[in-house]
Amino acid sequence: MSIRTTPCDWDVDMGCCPTWEGLPAEQQQFALDVATEILWRLSGRRFGLCELTVRPCLQPCATPSMMPAYPTSSPPGAFSPVMTGGVWLNMACGKCGDECACGSLCEIVLPGPVDSIVEVKLDGAVLDEAEYVVFDHRTLARVPPECWPSCQALTLPDTEVGTWSVTYRQGIPVPPGGLMAAGMLACELGKACSGSSGCKLPKRVQTLTREGVTVGFLDPMSFLTDGLTGLYEVDLWLRTVNPGGLLQAPRVYSPDRRPPRTITGASWLT
Repeated sequence: MSIRTTPCDWDVDMGCCPTWEGLPAEQQQFALDVATEILWRLSGRRFGLCELTVRPCLQPCATPSMMPAYPTSSPPGAFSPVMTGGVWLNMACGKCGDECACGSLCEIVLPGPVDSIVEVKLDGAVLDEAEYVVFDHRTLARVPPECWPSCQALTLPDTEVGTWSVTYRQGIPVPPGGLMAAGMLACELGKACSGSSGCKLPKRVQTLTREGVTVGFLDPMSFLTDGLTGLYEVDLWLRTVNPGGLLQAPRVYSPDRRPPRTITGASWLT
């Protein structure tokens, strides 16, 4: 699975920004994009649902000549890369014995977490949602007695016979507090961008006036080092969901497993 470098769409709550409607649409969108990216990164890049379409290419059983030369601990239904005939294939076993004695492949493991399935297409037709079920936010199982196809033509769009695809929402939904925090940060960014008064964003230059003498000094803004924004309500949410200041959630990668293919470029995508 590729590493995401930008957040997915957040349904930001602007209920705490009474001045929001007075901003031009372009400034609103700019402020929303910046606020969302800042909080997505500072919260550990954990939240947000991305709609993803994958094209699994599975094989129900591998012959001894196809077996990889390295040990693998892939669970049933997981993808393991195997070269056969000079071509890499994503092989998987439904029910495996000691020598990969495979039965029907009725489950596949999707890059998770899976929040919800949007649709499953088989031979170009959308399957009824009663024909499949998701386990543990990652395993897509076909309701018996049917099973998933063992392979497909990846060069064809998923509207054609001989193909199948899974479109689903991947990720963790943004908590209500995060949507409100993003709205409050976007509100202050919008004020700063438009030059409006009352902006609560911390200012780098501070002044102190006493007995007619004004002294200017630079605020060290140590909250930036701590992964905060300087806005109390926003930082309260950040400290709640990411008290350790993690840059991103931990990940485990294995060269022995390959995910289903995600087609990112083809003439029929446009």
